[in-house]
Amino acid sequence: MAEPYIVTVVPTYQEGEHIERCLRSLIIQTWPSERHLIHVVDGGSNDGTREIVAEIAKESNQNNGPEIILIDNPDRFVAQARNLSFSLLPSETTHVFEMIGHVWIPPNHIEERMLDLSDLEEHSEVDSDKIAGIGTLVRESDQDLGLIGRWIEATLQNPLASGRGQFAQFSGREKTSIPPFTIYRRAAIEALGGWDPRFITTQDSELNSRLIDDGWSLWRSDASYCRMAKRTTISGWLRFSHRYGFWRTKHLLKTPGRASILEFMPWLGLISTMILYYFQINFVSYDAWIILPIAYIIVIFLHGFLESISRNQPSLFLGVPLLLITLHIFFSFGLLDGLLRKGKAPKDRVNK
Repeated sequence: MAEPYIVTVVPTYQEGEHIERCLRSLIIQTWPSERHLIHVVDGGSNDGTREIVAEIAKESNQNNGPEIILIDNPDRFVAQARNLSFSLLPSETTHVFEMIGHVWIPPNHIEERMLDLSDLEEHSEVDSDKIAGIGTLVRESDQDLGLIGRWIEATLQNPLASGRGQFAQFSGREKTSIPPFTIYRRAAIEALGGWDPRFITTQDSELNSRLIDDGWSLWRSDASYCRMAKRTTISGWLRFSHRYGFWRTKHLLKTPGRASILEFMPWLGLISTMILYYFQINFVSYDAWIILPIAYIIVIFLHGFLESISRNQPSLFLGVPLLLITLHIFFSFGLLDGLLRKGKAPKDRVNK
């Protein structure tokens, strides 16, 4: 049998800073170039992204690398980009590799992950016909991040933030509902009809929820890894925090069974503190209400201390607690905001 035919899909919008590194990491893959096609689906960039894509496409063609096709995405957003690419897949396509323009991978990434997927499919305890896809490990960016960037990297991997989700640091191979940068089986995506265009962000999480509900399994593995450029400013972090809370509500309104009590802990903590404060005023003589805020502060500074020791970065002792507090506040208000407003395009990373 011929080796699987993979189409890598890269939605872009204003990715001039990172798209060259992303595409160069794709065109030097050890996976056979004749079995690999790259779709760059652009939402109307005017920062040089399209010109860079055209240049790398020409270079790849001259060096017998994979073909790169630039596709216009008039609807601009990621879900539409992935659906547009999916509608243009060659007939021989067996797998779709989801990427974004500010992620890059090592040269053997696709080969190692396809070998790992093949091994998983041959495992006697796994229903190989219902494996939808397998995600990868997201490591810290190897760029010069600056102080705030290093704080953000550490916080994203912390269990009090999103460290159990997309940015979880794990070993081995495991079942998951959040597989980062998944290599999907085409048949699984076809069975579900693709991505929901109503979701400007969290569109992949929404798709994965439907796959699991339909009886498919999703996995993640450390057979390889990717690196991802993330925000490096406080203002970017605040917008990120609010946006993910907002779209998490939109997701939960559609699939309420996916809710986790951990997501609502800041609101529960605030309500509990207010109740204790009420009882303190009316029924007891000691300040019981202050117990929860003090416990919260102790816990987050303990995490800051542990991160500063494990990473040998003293500034994390203050940086991680600061970003955790702002994340919990802005994510929580985003959850509430998601009940009150329709979604619209974010202002920082429109197509990400």
